[in-house]
Amino acid sequence: MPTQISAYISNETKKLFEDFSNKSGQKKGFIIEQAILHYINAQQELPADIMIPTSITVTKEVFEDIILAEKEPTEALKELMNGN
Repeated sequence: MPTQISAYISNETKKLFEDFSNKSGQKKGFIIEQAILHYINAQQELPADIMIPTSITVTKEVFEDIILAEKEPTEALKELMNGN
């Protein structure tokens, strides 16, 4: 017998989820179950050091450094991104 679960998600995630369900024609329960299985399988099969988190938490100091960083890329960054 199926089991119902409950979870809080952001409004943005809810909208993406509902839009995807509507566009794909897939039922929400199916999408959720497939996502959970995919996540668990990835956690079991892949080494922990290659799992990339979907978000990160930084200290206030790091956040301020990011905000205060130059808005325009440096010449070194431009060269790196151009493959030089």
